[in-house]
Amino acid sequence: MIQPFDQDLWARSYAAYDAPSALAVFSAVRDFNTKLIASLPEEAFATPVSHPERGAMTLQTIVETMGGHDLNHLAQIEKIAVN
Repeated sequence: MIQPFDQDLWARSYAAYDAPSALAVFSAVRDFNTKLIASLPEEAFATPVSHPERGAMTLQTIVETMGGHDLNHLAQIEKIAVN
């Protein structure tokens, strides 16, 4: 079973960070996660997991979903920054 996090609770502290600091943290965490995922053996991606809200899935599904998720948020930030 994997544990989702409460995004509203997580977001409460956003106002404490300026944009460059938040981007630096995001970039560092994304870089770490990308390297961690790349280091996994191929068979790890077939590992079954249970998500309390989404049910049965594999690590591969989580990686694909989360990979697209952050790209979506980056596009939203770019749109806000332009306007």
